[in-house]
Amino acid sequence: MLAESVRHIPVERPRETVIPGADKYDVDLSIPEAAVERLLAVSPADVEPADELTFARNVFVPLTTACRYTCTYCTYYDPPGQASLMSPEEVRDVVQTGADAGCTEALFTFGDDPDDRYTAVHDQLAEWGHDSIHTYLREVSEIALDEGLLPHSNPGDQTPEQMELVAEVNASMGVMLETTADVQAHGGPRAKNPGQRLNTIRTAGELGVPFTTGILVGIGEDWADRAESLLAIRELHERYDHVQEVIIQPVRQNERWRGETPGVDILRRAVAMARAALPEEVSVQVPPNLAPVRDVVDCGVDDLGGVSPVTDDHINPDYNWPALRELEDIAEYAGVPLRERLPVYERFLPASLRTTGVEPAAHPPTESGRWISERIESAIDAGDEAGQRYRAVLSDAAAD
Repeated sequence: MLAESVRHIPVERPRETVIPGADKYDVDLSIPEAAVERLLAVSPADVEPADELTFARNVFVPLTTACRYTCTYCTYYDPPGQASLMSPEEVRDVVQTGADAGCTEALFTFGDDPDDRYTAVHDQLAEWGHDSIHTYLREVSEIALDEGLLPHSNPGDQTPEQMELVAEVNASMGVMLETTADVQAHGGPRAKNPGQRLNTIRTAGELGVPFTTGILVGIGEDWADRAESLLAIRELHERYDHVQEVIIQPVRQNERWRGETPGVDILRRAVAMARAALPEEVSVQVPPNLAPVRDVVDCGVDDLGGVSPVTDDHINPDYNWPALRELEDIAEYAGVPLRERLPVYERFLPASLRTTGVEPAAHPPTESGRWISERIESAIDAGDEAGQRYRAVLSDAAAD
């Protein structure tokens, strides 16, 4: 009920603060001051625990560690001269291992426009017949599909042309908003731009791409920034109905970030704010390798994200994925069932693949009228081993 009351706050009092980069990317958001104030008043006691927890079984494919940004909390990127690019053969080996382990998702990651800054990456792509990292992403996504995994790509900010190129061979996609604030952690000559991030989230909506986003907690933003970030995500979702989950991720200490890790009370409040701000169909995810999930699971968490039985979390290598038994223990602690899901949420699937009672997402604003491409639908509906594995996940969900 609180989420509904937050959603329908009048919009006569827009906030005076301006999201950096919003004008440059023509991102028009109306975030009422009253909505921010209402969300700041939310506490864990104001939200209800979820009645189940979900997760996806994935394999992590770090396509390259090159990135044009140098965020001070990130250990993922390597400087020019040190970053490598996975070959098609290496990708195939990794996804085959994931398929053999019963995974359904191939999580592709790389830094923003790595071929823009890294000459060696650009030259390697050219040698393999590609004029950009995005055409290569399409190739390796097709490899994942051929080997029996559904691609979910997180390639940073994208233009409409770049996203459209790879969306056809991806079940879902994503990018972390992180924050709408101008924080020092993003500083430097190649600073991340909140307006560009919001533009990418909007582009996904315009192209009908099921999308994952989220916020980082503890990188220099304040509570009003967190509220504004969540409300910005909500407004874009209300326009397009395309956001499937929002990640609430605390920053963690690592070799580049020596700031404080947010405490449990901060995380509990942030998760509760997310649950209150977002409509029911949008999941609130907390990564179990980066957060004390048991301490926040009563604050509206309903998803534990993608967890890999065979690969590391290459973005946060100091923090290992929990084993399936640990996820089961978390669900048992919360007193709710644990259910596996696909990388694309069921409400985005066509009626022939949805189970009874699942409310479909709104009609996407595209000519095809589809949330997933025919290529992805065919993979899920196929009679081969991979298709049977995908549908078994859907069947188990229906049985629960």
